[in-house]
Amino acid sequence: MGRLRVGIINLNDPDVVDNLIRLVDETARNPSNYYRLRFKPPYYFEVIDGELPRERGWYIILDGKSPLYVGKADDLNKRLNTNHGTIDNFANKKRKYDSERNFIKKLVELGFISELRVCIIREDELCSKLNLSSGDLTDLDRSNIEKFIDVLRCRFNYL
Repeated sequence: MGRLRVGIINLNDPDVVDNLIRLVDETARNPSNYYRLRFKPPYYFEVIDGELPRERGWYIILDGKSPLYVGKADDLNKRLNTNHGTIDNFANKKRKYDSERNFIKKLVELGFISELRVCIIREDELCSKLNLSSGDLTDLDRSNIEKFIDVLRCRFNYL
């Protein structure tokens, strides 16, 4: 069997995977990690509850308790709560394709998604629980965690 390419978080180790599942699920069960999100026409997302932490981390966009999309951000607030960070090339008439985030925006506008929310996972908080410094993570680690959460997003217990 092949091995995943990893940085310092060894996702080939079942104990590490089990621990990471538990930690992400704990984070998803914490009400302080949730923010109401809305589509702000014509192209943007906006957090209704104010600002998100200006920290690195991952986010899960939900419709109610149903996970729709997982992403990573160098600055959670900028990625989910500013016109520049949330445009997703939507205004570019020459774009060749749309990102999933643009589909979410359109489905909200059309009324197919009604309870848009975001659950955030702060990098420093996750690293602390893993006994790591957030400065230790490599770009490969950050991308691997994003993919890991994305693949397992339906397993977590959202509030």
